[in-house]
Amino acid sequence: MKSGDWRKCDHAYQTVKTELCTMGNIVLRGSRIVMPLAARRQTLMLAHEGHQGIVKTKQRLRTKVWWPGIDREVEDLVRSCHACQINSATSQDVPTVRTELPEKPWQMLAMDMCGPFPSGHHLLVVTDYYSRWVSADILQNPTSMNIIKPLKHLFATHGLPESVVTDNGTPFISKEFKLYLQENGITHRRITPYWPQANGEVERQNKTLCKAIRSAHAEGKDWRAELDVFLLAYRSTPHCVTGRSPAELLFNRQIRTKLPELTCFQQNSTKDDVAVRRADAVRKEKGREDADRHRRAKESQVKQGDRVLLRQQKQNKLSTPFEPEPYTVISRKGPSVWLEKNGIKKMRHVSHVKLWIEPEQDASLLYDGIKPTTATPDAPKQKESRPQRAKRTPTHLKDFVT
Repeated sequence: MKSGDWRKCDHAYQTVKTELCTMGNIVLRGSRIVMPLAARRQTLMLAHEGHQGIVKTKQRLRTKVWWPGIDREVEDLVRSCHACQINSATSQDVPTVRTELPEKPWQMLAMDMCGPFPSGHHLLVVTDYYSRWVSADILQNPTSMNIIKPLKHLFATHGLPESVVTDNGTPFISKEFKLYLQENGITHRRITPYWPQANGEVERQNKTLCKAIRSAHAEGKDWRAELDVFLLAYRSTPHCVTGRSPAELLFNRQIRTKLPELTCFQQNSTKDDVAVRRADAVRKEKGREDADRHRRAKESQVKQGDRVLLRQQKQNKLSTPFEPEPYTVISRKGPSVWLEKNGIKKMRHVSHVKLWIEPEQDASLLYDGIKPTTATPDAPKQKESRPQRAKRTPTHLKDFVT
């Protein structure tokens, strides 16, 4: 630098040559020290003490030191820090997947348990994916046998469905429930564990039912008696997605209520399946686009063979959001991934995992109080840095030789 011959210097130094100067044996860029290669790694580790994020670590370094490619090295260090990976924010949201409308009513049902309520009761909520018909049975003890009893009555009224969708609650994974479905030729699909959105149809109905129950309780009424009043009103009201009432789509007719009406002007109840499917698809697509845009969702890059961190349930204030030990992805189907660690296999939604970056060896040594080994004096050629605008030498450094 003192000779003025920049041809032997790395291109990254040539782009900022007007900003460089010396103070004794120290090279400066403005007021920041240009760190030699052997000290850069330790400088990065010191700046990352306290495990601040990428932005904060960069800000901390930029006030004191500089070298070509410093921002890229900070990003690599923080992203590969094991402690930061298991304590950082949750992984990126993935795009919403909508359930396709079944071909006919009562073909695919969704089930879930709602409760318990202060009285100790639970609700067995059953929803038809096609018509949005809702059935709610009050249970004192939600065991598998107590669930099967109202289902027998429900299926005797409307017939046996082809498939049912449930979560992984204890009553739905019992041998009795599994045997009952098999005997009746009903396919059982369980959603991904800890991902209730996969059974969103019935989860949404649970919210509506809970609101009706709270309203009845606020008016001093018996919510168990008012439940049937709500169900009659809901089943006879046109749904916001299909534009038809659940009763009309399930029974192919409109049911009579206490509201006055002229039957001679009553709409033809013959359902137009094409119109229903169009309305359902348009509404679902709009909801999906709005949700994905709001959450800034993007497709997950997790694939078979990747090492990932799995989100864990919070136990206390010191619990990390992710388990410390990584898992291996053994397979993936749509938004669901199958993981394995030490012979234990788990299925989770892809939003519950994130790619694990192998921590660099010298980083772990420094955290244990061992300084990293000194780098070789022959520095590898630095990659070309980003273009920067030329700056004049600061006036307070005009007496220094550059």
